[in-house]
Amino acid sequence: MVRTIVALAALMLATPTAAYAQWTLKPFAGVNFGSQHGFVDLDNAAGRVQPTFGGAAGWESSGAWGVEIELATSPNFFKGDSGLIETGRVGTFFANANWRFGRANSRFQPYVTGGLGIARATIEDALGAFSSTSNLAALNLGSGVIAGTSTRLRLVADVRYVRSQYGNARPAALGEEYVAFWRACGGVLLRF
Repeated sequence: MVRTIVALAALMLATPTAAYAQWTLKPFAGVNFGSQHGFVDLDNAAGRVQPTFGGAAGWESSGAWGVEIELATSPNFFKGDSGLIETGRVGTFFANANWRFGRANSRFQPYVTGGLGIARATIEDALGAFSSTSNLAALNLGSGVIAGTSTRLRLVADVRYVRSQYGNARPAALGEEYVAFWRACGGVLLRF
């Protein structure tokens, strides 16, 4: 039974698709780097490379453009080595528009992307003095490449700059709250 399911799934992914609009799923993982923020940095985490992962679901036109909804999390965004931060994550939710260059069935297809959404910063320190949860309007801009030989299953890599607006001044912030960072990710793009 399991072999039959695996064989059918492999056959479906290997079959070429017709040139029309299609739905997409894109799980990814990578790193954030060059981070800056307006929160109290108890663990000296600003600027450190931190892991991130997430996923996107979208729709691609038969032309060069597409749209997607993306969720990502960086569970250690505010965490460093001191142990003063118990929880220090940033989660993002974006509605993105993508523009692809070249033919959809070419081996390498560069693209540009951008979108608007929300960055949610959550900090809980050991003493509770600077704990905070903030929802900040945010944007992302970037570019990447889609690569592979199958039209249904492709590899994808991109680099994006993520920046939130300035929020309110709270005890957890030095001045106004914000987050800004670069994100480099790789994953798979499933088309169906």
